[in-house]
Amino acid sequence: MKKAVSGILGVLFVLIVICGVFVCSYVFNEPSHDRGTDSRQLILGYWTDEDDDMRFYFDQTGEFRIVKLSDEDHIYAQGWFKVNEKTKKIKLMLNPRAERDESYDMGEKLKLFSEITYKQLDTEEPYSDTGWTFLSEKQRNEIMNTPASCKFIMSNSDENVYNCERTRTIKEFNGDAQADNRIKDGANK
Repeated sequence: MKKAVSGILGVLFVLIVICGVFVCSYVFNEPSHDRGTDSRQLILGYWTDEDDDMRFYFDQTGEFRIVKLSDEDHIYAQGWFKVNEKTKKIKLMLNPRAERDESYDMGEKLKLFSEITYKQLDTEEPYSDTGWTFLSEKQRNEIMNTPASCKFIMSNSDENVYNCERTRTIKEFNGDAQADNRIKDGANK
C-alpha cells in the first residue's frame, strides 16, 4: 500500500513539475529584443485592423492582449505569448482568470492555449543604430511614423484573417508604460 501511494505521489509530483515548467516558459518568457528579429518588430507598437475592429498588443514583457478597437475595454483575450520565428507562429497562453469575451473563437486547445500565424510582416527601422536620446525631433517623428503591416491568421474554426498596421509607441526606448500618456498630454498642451 505504501509503495502504491508513494508511486502515485511521485507521478503527481512529476506532472506538477512538468506543468509548472511549461506554464513558466510562457509567463517568464520575454520576446527577443535583437534588431532584425520578428519578435522585436511585433512588440514595437499596437497592431490594428480597422476594418475588423481589432487591436493586438504584444508587450516587451511577453504579455499580449486582443481587444475591440472601438471599445478597448472589450477584451477578447489576454495572457502571455511566445514567437516561433521559424514557423511564423505566435503561441498564446490565455490567462484563465482574466476578463474576456468567451464568445470569440480563439481556436483554443485545452481551453488555455491558442495560436496565431503571422505572414507578410513588413517593417522598417530607420536610425536603428542610434540611441533615442541622440536623435533630432525630425528623426524621432520619422521613426514613430514609419509604416509597418502584418497579416495575422487566427487558428480557429473560421481562420479569421486580420490585415493590421502598426501604430508605433515609444515604450521601446525607455520601457515606460506611461510614456504614451505623457506624449499625448504634451501634444494637447
